[in-house]
Amino acid sequence: MTGCRFGCCTPEAAALPDGGWKSTEKGWAIDERRAEHLRREWAATSARIDKAQSDYPKCPCGQRAVALDKFGLCSKTTDEHQRRRGIYAAPKTKARA
Repeated sequence: MTGCRFGCCTPEAAALPDGGWKSTEKGWAIDERRAEHLRREWAATSARIDKAQSDYPKCPCGQRAVALDKFGLCSKTTDEHQRRRGIYAAPKTKARA
């Protein structure tokens, strides 16, 4: 083995069991020798996703969606999305005691 496909790991680090992950008393942790590999792997994966979704329409909030609704919005239901759809929530009032 000559290391990883990104060239950031030594053959020893690339051959670590479980990809360099180990269980500790605080949960799972990555061996420091594989941390740069994970950063590069994440960056490559994110770039592939961004490229695949580059033609998708974009909501004003920045979210890409396969399709936007008739208001040009994604499926989120935040107050701002509801306001743009013309859905106004009744004012919140405290219950009387």
